[in-house]
Parts: sequence; structure tokens; C-alpha cells
Amino acid sequence: MNICVLYVDSVPHMLTIYTDGASRGNPGPAACAYILIDKEGIEIATYSEYLGDTTNNVAEYTAVIQALTKAGEFQDKYIRLYSDSQLVIRQITGTYKVNKPHLKILYDKVHSLASDFSHITWEYVPRNNQGIQRCDRLCNEELDRH
Repeated sequence: MNICVLYVDSVPHMLTIYTDGASRGNPGPAACAYILIDKEGIEIATYSEYLGDTTNNVAEYTAVIQALTKAGEFQDKYIRLYSDSQLVIRQITGTYKVNKPHLKILYDKVHSLASDFSHITWEYVPRNNQGIQRCDRLCNEELDRH
């Protein structure tokens, strides 16, 4: 049996991604945001988008989709993605089933985009995580503009 261990320091290109989605009301006016950081800790992309009226879960999934789409523009094929949405992370990793058809469409899109990368680590982090707080700020600024 071959065992492969991935040492983060040995990976030549790795992106760290923070994502967040927010809605004011559920459903209600919503936004999503992400931050991409390269292996040296340099922020290489920041994005936020107003989504109109939708649910928080749709906003969270949309943030992941937008982030993976952007990450595909870089040569980095190893990704660490952080989200404060337990539902999204647990659905993506197969811990939870996806029961709602509209979320299944987004789930399938995430997995389609993920197939372009060599390795993705999906991790839930609490809202007090610095990267998540920054994405949350970006979402709220986007919502305030609309």
C-alpha cells in the first residue's frame, strides 16, 4: 500500500482562500466575498459581489464558486479553503447530504470546479477567524452600497 503525505511546506504553489456569504433576512439582500492569499502570505485577489435577494446558504456557496473560479486563473493547484459555513463545508466534504435541489446545483458546480485542482482542503473556521471577518466586512460593505 502506498501512502502519500502532503506537507504544506513542500508544495511549490498553494493558495489559501477565505470565503463568506451574507444575507440580511433569509432570504433577503445578499452578498458574497473571498480573499485569495499565496504561499508567501501575499493577498493576490479580493472580491465581493451583490447577489440580490437570496438565502445565506446560496450566498455562502456562491462565495466558494467565485473563489474557485478565480483560483483557476493561477498556476497553484493546491488549495486550502476556509469558510464559516458548517453546512457548506459539511455538504462539500460529504458529511451532510444535500437535500435541497437549488443547493445541489451549487454543490455540483463546486465539485466540478474542484476537479481542476490537485488537492483541496476544505475547513470550517469560526466567524472570529481574521480572514472570515475580513470577508464578512466585504459582504457588509457590498450590502451597504445597495
